[in-house]
Amino acid sequence: MENTVFIGLSQQMALKRRLDITANNLANVNTTAFKSEHPLFEEYLMNQPESQSVSFVQDYGSYRDLREGEMTRTGRPLDLAISGEGYFTVEADEGTRYTRNGSFRLDPDGRIVTINHEPLLDETGREIMVDLQFQEVSIAPDGTVTTGPGQTQKIELVRFDNPQILRQVGNGLYDPDRNTSTTAVGATIMQRTLEKSNVQPILEMTSMIDIMRAYQSAQQLLDAEHELQIKSIEQMPNVQ
Repeated sequence: MENTVFIGLSQQMALKRRLDITANNLANVNTTAFKSEHPLFEEYLMNQPESQSVSFVQDYGSYRDLREGEMTRTGRPLDLAISGEGYFTVEADEGTRYTRNGSFRLDPDGRIVTINHEPLLDETGREIMVDLQFQEVSIAPDGTVTTGPGQTQKIELVRFDNPQILRQVGNGLYDPDRNTSTTAVGATIMQRTLEKSNVQPILEMTSMIDIMRAYQSAQQLLDAEHELQIKSIEQMPNVQ
């Protein structure tokens, strides 16, 4: 009887994990360049003496959907989207971080920064500066930043050997966490454009409904098992 309870509980724990990830995807459906995540589960077999193996559900981890989101034309000169595999490099308080969120702006010092004031870096690791007296900023597909006097700096785009292990640290930023980065060959920058989230809300809502139904089914199994245990306990004194 305990096996039934443990199996049901392991399923509910896995469903809760799946629900948390689905809810986070839905919460970020309008977040620029957000990449949806999906859980990974595996079967865990426990061998018991003189009986068959018992199958549990084990939370194995999650994976990130790295497909590009829809590209949307905004008209703002510092809205940038990356076409291809690549990330912008910015300088956060905790160190160098990476992002695909290209919603940039100029700060009072002429630096190109994120909405949270992290400076965008060039290919030499310097902050990208723009002379504020020149209103028009042109950014070429290869990342070259040009203003009135001409070329200034070049935006660094990088790729990672294993982007799945990039750790999200909030505000669309990723910590490489010992992941090796190289120059993003083939990636280009689209000016006056932003990449939308690649979350598909209809699929996520459907998934959430399926999760709730599965959770209810698991709870019904646990309730039935609990009632069976209660009846067995009540009948035990009557057994001769």
